[in-house]
Amino acid sequence: MAPGIDVERDILARLPFAPIVRAPGLMDAAIFLPAPMGLRERMLDVHIDDRLSYDPQTNTVFMNYAGMRVKDKRDVDTIVAAVDRLLGPLGKRVNSIVNYDGFTIDDDAVADYMEAVRYVEQTYYIRVSRYTNSGFMRLKLGQELEKRRLSSRVFETGREARRELTAPPAPR
Repeated sequence: MAPGIDVERDILARLPFAPIVRAPGLMDAAIFLPAPMGLRERMLDVHIDDRLSYDPQTNTVFMNYAGMRVKDKRDVDTIVAAVDRLLGPLGKRVNSIVNYDGFTIDDDAVADYMEAVRYVEQTYYIRVSRYTNSGFMRLKLGQELEKRRLSSRVFETGREARRELTAPPAPR
């Protein structure tokens, strides 16, 4: 219910029927303020540790960056710290699949992010496979990775990325 509303007087008395109302909760007052509510951050910003998972049977880390926005170096540092927390204690290299569906990165953060990708790739990966359904992001990410001589193939689907990761490594 909205702040300042009397449910009986302002709503129930005006209805032509008697709805069942148990314990209405108070609505977030931010709905009624002129400032932005920050819905993207509240709804899509999954905690970074919840975006990373390791499967010991396949020795694969899954990185779900879907819907994530990297704005600055602080965001990049947060990602690297989470990867270090997960993979550092393993004491071995892993395969990786990274989901970039709906991922965005601000132009000012690209260089820092790519350096972080280099660090993670060189420190922890045996092989990495990336994917996104965005043609624009595949092109942009692929170009940035290639420019830095990192694993630059970005697939369209998770299925393609998994297939690539399980295929025998291509000769260098």
